[in-house]
Amino acid sequence: MAEEFGEIYPSELTFIFEPKKQISCMLNLTNNSNRYIAFKVKTTDPKLYCVRPNKGILKPDSTCEIKVTRQSCTILPTTDTIVKQKFLIQRVFASEDMTLEDIDSLFNSKDTHNEKKLKVVITDVIPKMVEMKSKSEEQDLTADIVKEIVQMKSQIKGLNMLLKEAEETISKLKEQKSDCGCKGKKRRHCLYIKCFNVKLA
Repeated sequence: MAEEFGEIYPSELTFIFEPKKQISCMLNLTNNSNRYIAFKVKTTDPKLYCVRPNKGILKPDSTCEIKVTRQSCTILPTTDTIVKQKFLIQRVFASEDMTLEDIDSLFNSKDTHNEKKLKVVITDVIPKMVEMKSKSEEQDLTADIVKEIVQMKSQIKGLNMLLKEAEETISKLKEQKSDCGCKGKKRRHCLYIKCFNVKLA
Protein backbone atom coordinates (compact mmCIF):
# COMPACT_ATOMS: atom_id res chain seq x y z
CA MET A 1 0.00 0.00 0.00
CA ALA A 2 2.77 2.46 0.94
CA GLU A 3 4.57 1.82 -2.36
CA GLU A 4 1.54 3.09 -4.26
CA PHE A 5 2.10 6.56 -2.82
CA GLY A 6 5.69 6.79 -4.05
CA GLU A 7 8.94 7.50 -2.25
CA ILE A 8 9.93 9.61 0.74
CA TYR A 9 13.59 10.59 0.87
CA PRO A 10 15.52 10.63 3.14
CA SER A 11 14.16 8.13 5.65
CA GLU A 12 15.23 10.39 8.54
CA LEU A 13 15.76 14.14 8.84
CA THR A 14 19.43 14.90 9.48
CA PHE A 15 20.46 18.39 10.63
CA ILE A 16 24.07 19.61 10.80
CA PHE A 17 24.32 21.56 14.04
CA GLU A 18 25.76 25.08 14.08
CA PRO A 19 25.60 27.17 17.28
CA LYS A 20 23.21 30.12 17.21
CA LYS A 21 22.15 29.43 13.61
CA GLN A 22 19.04 28.04 12.00
CA ILE A 23 19.75 24.63 10.47
CA SER A 24 17.85 23.09 7.57
CA CYS A 25 17.49 19.88 5.60
CA MET A 26 15.53 18.88 2.52
CA LEU A 27 12.77 16.29 2.24
CA ASN A 28 11.60 14.92 -1.11
CA LEU A 29 8.20 13.37 -1.80
CA THR A 30 7.87 11.54 -5.12
CA ASN A 31 4.63 10.44 -6.79
CA ASN A 32 5.29 7.56 -9.18
CA SER A 33 1.61 6.82 -9.79
CA ASN A 34 -0.78 8.16 -12.41
CA ARG A 35 -3.05 9.68 -9.75
CA TYR A 36 -2.97 12.93 -7.76
CA ILE A 37 -1.73 12.69 -4.17
CA ALA A 38 -2.42 15.16 -1.36
CA PHE A 39 0.15 15.33 1.43
CA LYS A 40 0.56 16.94 4.80
CA VAL A 41 3.64 17.19 7.04
CA LYS A 42 3.21 17.32 10.83
CA THR A 43 5.78 17.69 13.61
CA THR A 44 5.71 17.05 17.33
CA ASP A 45 7.23 20.47 17.93
CA PRO A 46 5.77 23.06 15.49
CA LYS A 47 7.31 25.98 17.44
CA LEU A 48 10.79 24.58 16.94
CA TYR A 49 10.48 23.45 13.31
CA CYS A 50 9.29 25.32 10.25
CA VAL A 51 8.10 23.20 7.29
CA ARG A 52 7.66 24.79 3.85
CA PRO A 53 5.44 23.70 2.24
CA ASN A 54 3.73 21.74 5.01
CA LYS A 55 0.97 20.54 2.68
CA GLY A 56 0.35 20.27 -1.03
CA ILE A 57 -0.76 18.22 -4.00
CA LEU A 58 1.56 16.01 -6.02
CA LYS A 59 0.75 15.58 -9.69
CA PRO A 60 1.33 12.18 -11.33
CA ASP A 61 5.04 11.40 -11.90
CA SER A 62 6.26 14.47 -10.00
CA THR A 63 8.43 15.33 -6.99
CA CYS A 64 7.94 17.96 -4.30
CA GLU A 65 10.92 19.38 -2.38
CA ILE A 66 10.18 20.37 1.21
CA LYS A 67 12.50 22.49 3.35
CA VAL A 68 12.52 21.76 7.08
CA THR A 69 14.20 24.42 9.23
CA ARG A 70 15.06 24.09 12.91
CA GLN A 71 15.31 27.20 15.06
CA SER A 72 18.73 28.20 16.36
CA CYS A 73 20.08 27.05 19.70
CA THR A 74 23.33 27.61 21.59
CA ILE A 75 24.37 24.03 22.36
CA LEU A 76 23.87 20.66 20.69
CA PRO A 77 20.58 19.17 21.94
CA THR A 78 20.81 16.01 24.05
CA THR A 79 19.89 12.62 22.62
CA ASP A 80 16.88 12.36 24.96
CA THR A 81 15.53 15.64 23.59
CA ILE A 82 16.10 14.72 19.94
CA VAL A 83 14.40 11.32 20.28
CA LYS A 84 11.13 13.00 21.20
CA GLN A 85 11.14 15.10 18.02
CA LYS A 86 9.46 13.36 15.07
CA PHE A 87 7.71 14.12 11.81
CA LEU A 88 4.61 12.52 10.34
CA ILE A 89 4.03 12.42 6.59
CA GLN A 90 0.40 11.88 5.61
CA ARG A 91 -0.60 11.06 2.03
CA VAL A 92 -3.88 10.23 0.35
CA PHE A 93 -5.06 9.94 -3.23
CA ALA A 94 -6.96 13.03 -4.33
CA SER A 95 -9.06 14.21 -7.22
CA GLU A 96 -7.61 16.38 -9.96
CA ASP A 97 -9.69 19.40 -8.89
CA MET A 98 -8.51 19.20 -5.25
CA THR A 99 -7.33 22.57 -3.82
CA LEU A 100 -5.00 23.38 -0.90
CA GLU A 101 -7.99 24.59 1.11
CA ASP A 102 -9.55 21.13 0.83
CA ILE A 103 -6.53 19.22 2.13
CA ASP A 104 -7.19 19.70 5.87
CA SER A 105 -10.75 18.46 5.60
CA LEU A 106 -9.56 15.53 3.48
CA PHE A 107 -7.21 14.28 6.22
CA ASN A 108 -9.77 14.94 8.95
CA SER A 109 -12.18 12.56 7.24
CA LYS A 110 -12.23 8.82 7.92
CA ASP A 111 -10.89 7.99 4.48
CA THR A 112 -7.88 5.67 4.54
CA HIS A 113 -4.58 7.47 4.08
CA ASN A 114 -0.94 6.52 4.26
CA GLU A 115 1.24 7.66 7.18
CA LYS A 116 4.98 7.50 7.66
CA LYS A 117 6.99 8.67 10.67
CA LEU A 118 10.44 10.17 10.31
CA LYS A 119 12.87 10.55 13.18
CA VAL A 120 15.20 13.51 13.67
CA VAL A 121 19.00 13.29 13.77
CA ILE A 122 21.14 16.26 14.81
CA THR A 123 24.86 15.77 14.39
CA ASP A 124 27.90 17.92 14.95
CA VAL A 125 30.23 16.93 12.12
CA ILE A 126 31.86 20.34 11.80
CA PRO A 127 34.94 20.73 14.06
CA LYS A 128 34.11 22.92 17.00
CA MET A 129 35.79 26.32 16.96
CA VAL A 130 37.31 27.80 20.12
CA GLU A 131 34.84 30.31 21.50
CA MET A 132 36.00 33.92 21.30
CA LYS A 133 35.60 36.03 24.40
CA SER A 134 35.45 39.23 22.38
CA LYS A 135 35.66 40.60 18.86
CA SER A 136 39.13 41.97 19.62
CA GLU A 137 40.41 38.41 20.19
CA GLU A 138 38.96 37.36 16.86
CA GLN A 139 40.61 40.34 15.17
CA ASP A 140 43.94 39.51 16.85
CA LEU A 141 43.72 35.93 15.61
CA THR A 142 43.00 37.16 12.09
CA ALA A 143 45.97 39.55 12.25
CA ASP A 144 48.26 36.70 13.38
CA ILE A 145 47.12 34.55 10.47
CA VAL A 146 47.81 37.41 8.03
CA LYS A 147 51.31 37.86 9.50
CA GLU A 148 52.04 34.16 9.11
CA ILE A 149 50.93 34.27 5.48
CA VAL A 150 53.19 37.28 4.79
CA GLN A 151 56.15 35.51 6.45
CA MET A 152 55.53 32.36 4.43
CA LYS A 153 55.41 34.37 1.19
CA SER A 154 58.70 36.08 2.15
CA GLN A 155 60.33 32.69 2.89
CA ILE A 156 59.13 31.30 -0.43
CA LYS A 157 60.57 34.33 -2.24
CA GLY A 158 63.91 33.82 -0.48
CA LEU A 159 63.96 30.13 -1.40
CA ASN A 160 63.24 31.00 -5.03
CA MET A 161 66.21 33.41 -5.04
CA LEU A 162 68.51 30.76 -3.55
CA LEU A 163 67.30 28.26 -6.13
CA LYS A 164 68.03 30.73 -8.94
CA GLU A 165 71.55 31.39 -7.58
CA ALA A 166 72.18 27.65 -7.31
CA GLU A 167 71.08 27.14 -10.92
CA GLU A 168 73.40 29.95 -12.08
CA THR A 169 76.32 28.45 -10.11
CA ILE A 170 75.71 25.01 -11.62
CA SER A 171 75.60 26.56 -15.10
CA LYS A 172 78.96 28.34 -14.55
CA LEU A 173 80.56 25.16 -13.24
CA LYS A 174 79.40 23.28 -16.33
CA GLU A 175 80.90 26.00 -18.56
CA GLN A 176 84.20 25.90 -16.64
CA LYS A 177 84.30 22.14 -16.90
CA SER A 178 83.68 22.37 -20.62
CA ASP A 179 86.48 24.96 -21.05
CA CYS A 180 88.92 22.85 -19.07
CA GLY A 181 88.14 19.88 -21.27
CA CYS A 182 88.86 21.86 -24.43
CA LYS A 183 92.15 23.26 -23.07
CA GLY A 184 93.23 19.82 -22.03
CA LYS A 185 92.65 18.51 -25.54
CA LYS A 186 94.68 21.39 -27.04
CA ARG A 187 97.61 20.68 -24.69
CA ARG A 188 97.57 17.00 -25.61
CA HIS A 189 97.61 17.92 -29.31
CA CYS A 190 100.58 20.30 -28.83
CA LEU A 191 102.56 17.70 -26.93
CA TYR A 192 101.86 15.11 -29.58
CA ILE A 193 103.06 17.45 -32.36
CA LYS A 194 106.18 18.49 -30.45
CA CYS A 195 107.26 14.89 -29.88
CA PHE A 196 107.29 14.22 -33.59
CA ASN A 197 108.78 17.62 -34.61
CA VAL A 198 105.95 18.20 -36.99
CA LYS A 199 105.56 21.71 -38.29
CA LEU A 200 102.18 22.94 -39.27
CA ALA A 201 101.82 25.22 -42.30
